[in-house]
Amino acid sequence: MQSPGKQELRKRYREKRINLSTEDFLLLNQRLLEQVHRLDMAGFSTVHLFLPIEGNREPDTYAVAEWLRHTYPHIRLVLSRTDRITHGMHHFIWAEDTLLKENHWGIPEPENGTAVSAQEIDAVFVPLLAFDIRGNRVGYGKGFYDRFLAECGPATTKIGLSLFEAEPAIGDTDVYDIPLDCCVTPQQIWDFNTIP
Repeated sequence: MQSPGKQELRKRYREKRINLSTEDFLLLNQRLLEQVHRLDMAGFSTVHLFLPIEGNREPDTYAVAEWLRHTYPHIRLVLSRTDRITHGMHHFIWAEDTLLKENHWGIPEPENGTAVSAQEIDAVFVPLLAFDIRGNRVGYGKGFYDRFLAECGPATTKIGLSLFEAEPAIGDTDVYDIPLDCCVTPQQIWDFNTIP
């Protein structure tokens, strides 16, 4: 039997998210954060986060940011601003005085701040709709993160956050897809570097 492709999984997981009750959504986020707390981030200095789109039932990365700031105060947190013309991303330190404004897709983005290059970022929390047991991910289909991750250094750690567990396989991965190093779910942390 053929594995489902990205388009099918994108549709399926959008529906799964939207159909979560408020109670289930909050519980999954609470359990996800408990698993995130198991990550050892001490060796990282510059960590990129995405902020959730309100209404899309995305993982609560504000809670992840709060934990990082409290537990690892040496880490610089970074947010991106998308460029709809070039389909690229510009990265800025997320400081106390950073102004956030929702973009065309409803993503909160920095209006100001100190710019950093992708090469300076040593860990990225990656948004996704679905992932498989090999670390392949399904995003929203615009390709922003694939382009961004390709600009990062080879040692940059790519951490997925998912409210749901892994698919056995994604049927239509290609050479431009950059796999995750690990993915955190409410149940566990998938470490793809240990999978043969």
